[in-house]
Amino acid sequence: MRDSTENKPRILYLTKVLPYPPAVSGDSVYSRGIIESWSTLAELTVLCAESGADRQLATSGVKWRIAGNVRDGRARSVLSKFPLIAWKGATSEFRTELDVLLASGNWDAIVLDNIGMAHALPRVQKYRKLHPKVKLVYISHEWEYSTRASKYRAYDISLAVRLVAQLDLRKVKRWEKALIVKSDIVTVITEADLAPFRMIDPARKYLLISPGYSETIVESRRITGETPKRILLLGGRRNEQKQQVLLDWLSSAYKPLTEAGIEITVAGDISIELRDYVVGKYPQVNVMGYVEDLVKLVEGARAGVIADTIGGGFKLRLLSHVFHRLPIIGLTDAIIGLPTPEGKGYLAVPTLSELSKLICEVIDDVDTLDELQNRAFHDCARAFSWQERADTLTKAIGGRDTTRLM
Repeated sequence: MRDSTENKPRILYLTKVLPYPPAVSGDSVYSRGIIESWSTLAELTVLCAESGADRQLATSGVKWRIAGNVRDGRARSVLSKFPLIAWKGATSEFRTELDVLLASGNWDAIVLDNIGMAHALPRVQKYRKLHPKVKLVYISHEWEYSTRASKYRAYDISLAVRLVAQLDLRKVKRWEKALIVKSDIVTVITEADLAPFRMIDPARKYLLISPGYSETIVESRRITGETPKRILLLGGRRNEQKQQVLLDWLSSAYKPLTEAGIEITVAGDISIELRDYVVGKYPQVNVMGYVEDLVKLVEGARAGVIADTIGGGFKLRLLSHVFHRLPIIGLTDAIIGLPTPEGKGYLAVPTLSELSKLICEVIDDVDTLDELQNRAFHDCARAFSWQERADTLTKAIGGRDTTRLM
């Protein structure tokens, strides 16, 4: 270990890709928040793959090691012992860089961020046998097994592809368990993940690291009858899960909403092919693609929709809604982790058909919409500090504070 007179712990942080645009998924935003805030309290070296991002965007307080690109495709992952999400990053370039860093660094902690880093676990375990005081930290993003099981059930795929998906799911289950059992510190993103994680390893306690927020904050807003009768569906649509969510919601909502005179805007990174398909099938939908500044977009809308029928965990775009003062209307199971009550800070129903009905019922009740955004903002205003999360992690690896373990 480093000399005790040094204040900052030395952390080797392993994550999937350089977490800057065009990497704008929830995973990347969460990883970036942890990395940037933790870099103020620790000597952070981050090893990741390329994402196509401008490296000048990366925070200067971190030593970045970029190890080529992740693998394309998925067919070859069938023969790997790792699940697809980890196989993509298990490249020779990454292994080489990791070996160099393990050989050269006297680390206080090694962080495996996301199940995508499962491929690094065997090498990290070998390092820990030689350096038993190092802390191994698993940063979970959700209960992966359940999330991926729901995805595979939702996809319209052939029997052969479904069999491959089931094989991948078994790998996810095995490696998620390994990451939880073999790590010294395991984080959860919401309290909802505690129950399944405790079934995997009931003896340990877990550290709650919910997302922080450090982007634009709109201090005040008023929704009136002059606000366009428009709703927003925010979020990137590059992966299959998010594409399916969009298509399922439009299939259910397009007819009743457009007949009610409600405008629909979809904003977020999207492929040309999917955009063209949506515009062709749903001509009254405005598909904008990625929007850098949400302020003006939100000013021209009465509510935002959270319609995720697939996937679990904390939806980071919830915080964009809250802090841009966009009222939240969504599915009950998709809105998790906000410290504001349903019915007062947001509206939710169990199914897509009920969601369309709810939107139509409330869209002209601008006073209720205004109350929703104000209550959500008030309840969340002090609850999402990234710096507090960094402080919690630093204390946890130093063994100085166990009060936040659950």
